[in-house]
Amino acid sequence: MPEPRAQQVRVDLPATRRRITRLHRYVESNLLSEGQFICPHFQQCRKSRRPGDAFREGIMSHVGRRFDLTLGGKPLRIVVVGQESGLPKGPSASTFGRRVTMETRYRQTLSGAGLERRYYAQDGYPGRNPHMRGTTTALRLLLGTGLGTDYDGEFVRPIKGRPFHLFDGFALVNRLLCSAGPPGGSQGRPTSTMAQNCDIHFAATLSILEPTIVILQGAKVAKWAAGVLAPARQQTDYLYQAIHDGRRVVVCSFSHPSAHGSVRWGDRPDAPYVAKVVAPTLQAALQLSGDS
Repeated sequence: MPEPRAQQVRVDLPATRRRITRLHRYVESNLLSEGQFICPHFQQCRKSRRPGDAFREGIMSHVGRRFDLTLGGKPLRIVVVGQESGLPKGPSASTFGRRVTMETRYRQTLSGAGLERRYYAQDGYPGRNPHMRGTTTALRLLLGTGLGTDYDGEFVRPIKGRPFHLFDGFALVNRLLCSAGPPGGSQGRPTSTMAQNCDIHFAATLSILEPTIVILQGAKVAKWAAGVLAPARQQTDYLYQAIHDGRRVVVCSFSHPSAHGSVRWGDRPDAPYVAKVVAPTLQAALQLSGDS
């Protein structure tokens, strides 16, 4: 019987520390320095928002401290790409403020969305939103802990080192580092100007992270990512290979986990879209990335 994938994982902590240091340098030079948002496109993007919309600038990426993995001896670096960090409301508005550093974003994702929550609300813990439930499912499939909603199944037990939560083993990179949308709502309403101006930051982030597998969440994200991750070889409707900085990247393009109807997959791991699209696509992505 083959060894479970979760038991074939190795972690390269020094490689991730070096990678995070490089990304920090890029952020400090181009985006967020000493609490100031220094992106040269900031004012142009803010002025492009629709009348009455709020604007939230400078939400940096989450990079897990165990981002650099190998699975069965092959490199595995997972980047999940969302549209933007939603405009918060209620008590979370102060926590998820403007100009969020990489360190804060790491705590928000690993602790706030991961360790301090469960797939569904239980035992006094709040549940995750559909976006992060879908992300949990995708990571469980890629890292081999098995589909499910149990908290124990969210931990990877590598060959060496202590177990770690799934959210510490990937990067969450939003296609847009700023958000625009109606005040009091979480639904983003970005402009084409924002998407065009953020191209350079998205490309630079991918150049530093060097992902082997990228998961695009949503049709708009797929459209806006195409300029940086243009398909070089289409495998299926949901899977293609791209070349970025001379490196091959396997790209999975899914609906957003919180989408409506038959393409919604952030409510439960046995959703039809998971079984028919997400699971087989991720399995094929692992095979492709391992063949390089």
